[in-house]
Amino acid sequence: MKQPIQLTDAYVLCQDCGHAEPYSDAKHLGRESCPKCSGDFCGCNACSGIARLSVQFQAQAEAENREGEA
Repeated sequence: MKQPIQLTDAYVLCQDCGHAEPYSDAKHLGRESCPKCSGDFCGCNACSGIARLSVQFQAQAEAENREGEA
C-alpha cells in the first residue's frame, strides 16, 4: 500500500523530471540523485516552493481519489 504524502518545510526539485522530495543537504549538494531519472536536485528557495506546490497538489488529488472510492 502506498504511504500518504507528508508535507515538510523544505523540498528539493529534480532539474530533469520535476520530481519532488523532502529536502536534505545531500540531495541539494548533488550527492544524491533523483530516483526516477538520476537527475540533479535543487533545493534553493524558488525550487523548494515549486516542489512544495507540486506535493500539495499531489496530496489533494490522492485525498479526492480516496473520497471517491468510499
